[in-house]
Amino acid sequence: MTRECRIEPFAYPEAYRDLTAIDNYHGCEICDPYRWLEDPDSEQTKAFVEAQNNLTKPFLEQCPVREIFKDRMKELYDYPKYSCHFKKGERYFHFFNSGLQNQRVLYVQDSIDSDARVFMHPDKLKIGRAH
Repeated sequence: MTRECRIEPFAYPEAYRDLTAIDNYHGCEICDPYRWLEDPDSEQTKAFVEAQNNLTKPFLEQCPVREIFKDRMKELYDYPKYSCHFKKGERYFHFFNSGLQNQRVLYVQDSIDSDARVFMHPDKLKIGRAH
């Protein structure tokens, strides 16, 4: 038995093109019309992302293999990730993510052979968050 998947036509949200955003690289002018999207906190970017989400969410929610895909991606990304150590001053630092953490945690060591301790855990910072 095959399951018919019917996709209705949709209107993609209009993306503003700022033709005044121009960079000069070694004498060559390059237009960057979507630079405004680089500011995730601007009202214009938030509105565009919301419009994209409103378009894609209904499609994704009816996808018959969504949970299978989500479970497989979770399985593939759930492994420890380490950065290379780097030395600043007299201490050694490295980043670590245990698998499914939102952010990498920065660790510090007094010597390359000493135990690492948490230096900064981004998920525990409260800067700029509404509580």
